[in-house]
Amino acid sequence: MKQLARCLTKHLLAAVFLFFLVHKVRSQQENPLTLEASYVFDALNSPNAALATGNAYMGMIDLIAGFNTADAGWWQGGEMAMQVGTTHGATSSADMVGDLQVFSNIDNGNYTYLLELWYKQSFNKFSLTFGVHDMNSEFLVSEYAIDYINSSFGFMPTVSMNVGVSSFPKTCMAVVMAYDVDDNTSLRAGVYQGDPLDLDVEPYNTQFDLSKAGGYLTIAEVSRNMSLLNGLEGSYRAGGYYHSGVFDDLSGGEASIKGNYGAYAIAEQFLYSSHAGRQLASFFHIGYAPEDRNAVPFFLAAGLNIHAPFAKRQDDMLGLALASMTINKNLLGETGIFNLENEQIIECFYKAQISEKVALQPELQYIINPGAVSGNNNTLLGLIRTSIIF
Repeated sequence: MKQLARCLTKHLLAAVFLFFLVHKVRSQQENPLTLEASYVFDALNSPNAALATGNAYMGMIDLIAGFNTADAGWWQGGEMAMQVGTTHGATSSADMVGDLQVFSNIDNGNYTYLLELWYKQSFNKFSLTFGVHDMNSEFLVSEYAIDYINSSFGFMPTVSMNVGVSSFPKTCMAVVMAYDVDDNTSLRAGVYQGDPLDLDVEPYNTQFDLSKAGGYLTIAEVSRNMSLLNGLEGSYRAGGYYHSGVFDDLSGGEASIKGNYGAYAIAEQFLYSSHAGRQLASFFHIGYAPEDRNAVPFFLAAGLNIHAPFAKRQDDMLGLALASMTINKNLLGETGIFNLENEQIIECFYKAQISEKVALQPELQYIINPGAVSGNNNTLLGLIRTSIIF
């Protein structure tokens, strides 16, 4: 039965995608279909990594199709999206460095999978989205940190390492609601399957199990655009989540605890802007989760970005950021999983926009206490990321 369901799902995805393509040719309206492909790859060198030294390569291809019902002449406010990804190359965090936060956000191994397949309906200031959805595309998003390669700047480990989350590389079914209070204030809430499994168990992400076995993850977030410094642009987010599953009691009490929760905040603020286009932007992330049931109870990150660092390079960016992840003290010790109380990273990059569709990003990352294990020496990584949009 599972094989039949998987087969039907694959054929359904193919039929939807083919319909989009056929409609693109036939439609006399404004083109309702958008197609995009991108290739991102990392080439890295680690001369002193704890587990293995040397060079490595990782790559990711994304194919994205979007469909707008208004442009097709159907009805207003409807959007559909499908994203298929494939990753290949080394799994360098696990095999070379041993870090917990995963120094590259495309580190995944060799898989081809469905990442998103959803429909969104907008009603003036309100929208409703349902389908296979990447939670990190709506929640815990930090626009000023989006160019950093270390995974911890994209998705706080106080969430991603404590509960099952629907995000790269394994997403699941969700319902997401959003309401724009005004031009500067937005409210969002979502309910996701609580156990997205992994690609080793479900390699193509085409089985959609809606059972209650893994619980559900509910998240809510408020965001507001405002300036706290001389009228310069700023953005501030705060949110919280609750997972209805069962978790181990890490405090030494009962064998398990029903439910899990946490909170987070993201602050982004421009600090300087010149008429020549040069800008200095900052960001600050903080996350908390209760220590009695979470391996990572606290996370802190901060960074500075210089936009247009050189007069003749208006689209380039220079960035420096630090992140610190705290390990649950109940897991420390000679007999514990970890024996160091934190793992920290420092990342510095220069992103050069070679053309409208090609970017080159050399950078250094210094990982302190990788894996929170004293036997793993601090690691310096040299990495070059290339991004191509077709």
